[in-house]
Amino acid sequence: MNIEVWALLFLFIIPMPRSEAQSDPREYDVLRTIVFMRTEGLGMIDLLHSHSHNKEIKALCLRMKSYYTETQAGAVELCRGKDLQLSEKDVDVLLDRLKKGFENYNVERESDYLQLFEEHINKSIQLYAELVQEQRWEDITHFSFTALPELFNMQQETRKIKKR
Repeated sequence: MNIEVWALLFLFIIPMPRSEAQSDPREYDVLRTIVFMRTEGLGMIDLLHSHSHNKEIKALCLRMKSYYTETQAGAVELCRGKDLQLSEKDVDVLLDRLKKGFENYNVERESDYLQLFEEHINKSIQLYAELVQEQRWEDITHFSFTALPELFNMQQETRKIKKR
């Protein structure tokens, strides 16, 4: 799925009125963070996949893209009916920043890009682990708990590639 299409799902499909009362602001902050982290991660793997010539990195990117595809329905459901106050401009700024970072992509510096990717995975793991421990919102806790195993697998795979 194209990153722009994926991000637009969050912007236009999700903000439908919900019959239940608005949740607390912290929940909305958490959901916005999840949306932006997922958008950043997907954008990063799309760019890394298109720039890299390394077969292992390309395979890792495809596996990570599969992870995002498999977890997308759950992420959309978390946000359904909630006005997260996200704009197309916010997503465009994020994607433009990522694209700018890849403008001077150099194969000799591929390990630097892989390091950034690993840092992104680490931040995702940290966020989801905190949400699981917090157990404040059942749906977010469940989503986070189911997202963690593959993120740990991706973290290990990234480290293996970096060692080679």
